Amino acid sequence: MNKEVAIFKDIPTLLKGLKLPPPKNPYFQIHRFEDAPDSQLNETAIFRSNTYVMALMTKGEAHYKIGLRDYEMKKGSLYFLGPKHLRYYRREQKWKGYVCIFTNDFTTQSRLPNNYSDYTFYHLDASQKLQLDDEKMFHFQELMETLLNCFETNRTNLCWHYLQVILIEAEALHRKEHESQEERPEALIVIKFNELLERHFYDIVTGKAEEIFSVNDFADKLFVHPNYLSNTLKKLTGETAGQIIKKRVVLEAKSLLLTTGMSVSQTAYSLKFNDTSYFTKFFKGAVGLTPKQYQAQNRA
Repeated sequence: MNKEVAIFKDIPTLLKGLKLPPPKNPYFQIHRFEDAPDSQLNETAIFRSNTYVMALMTKGEAHYKIGLRDYEMKKGSLYFLGPKHLRYYRREQKWKGYVCIFTNDFTTQSRLPNNYSDYTFYHLDASQKLQLDDEKMFHFQELMETLLNCFETNRTNLCWHYLQVILIEAEALHRKEHESQEERPEALIVIKFNELLERHFYDIVTGKAEEIFSVNDFADKLFVHPNYLSNTLKKLTGETAGQIIKKRVVLEAKSLLLTTGMSVSQTAYSLKFNDTSYFTKFFKGAVGLTPKQYQAQNRA
């Protein structure tokens, strides 16, 4: 992967970074995984992309990390990635299926949502995966194949409408699968915390935030007591708020160290550490390697 960027700004730069052929359309791209077998990276660095992704795996296996969540993708996995999602994947077996990449510039005026972030599976706090049975997988496979055919025959307007059909059907499945757990008050706290956490770290790396929130800061934003927040997170996720924030700092540091040309001191400064030596100690305590050792080991 291109080590010069941490955030791919558009579809052309994303495809170049993933060693895929350039897109026919700068705002929309769909292809079969198996149509570009030689360009499938076995493993990526941690990165972001200012695009939306929808993918259906009909064969193969992969491990994905999206934010702090781990997903095992396999036959029947329909998954989604939004512009602010920090992500990484490791391919376990060769993939078959479809990947569709698009931006908000691909929208047109309609009664349907014209901002793709309206779909729940593109929310930062949501689960990004639907696991389909064979019947549903074949149904979405037919829809993806139709969308691909429209794209290859330059019927752009039809592409937009078929894309909406797929997203709306996926949205209905996603809401049905997750509605029961989202109704629990404690679960809502976790959802809101995760949403706030992801937005905050996006603001950190884009220079919009001056410091990393403490547990108290997150609790204030969520209008709950810090102890209640940590206890609720511990109960439902197995980790306290402080532990989750620390993991998120480490994940962001790994991304910056591997996908940018930043020095260790620049990385520390970007993550609001005033002391490089403290950042090095913090990173080594979490990873077992100094930042320089981590770079050397993973860039080899």
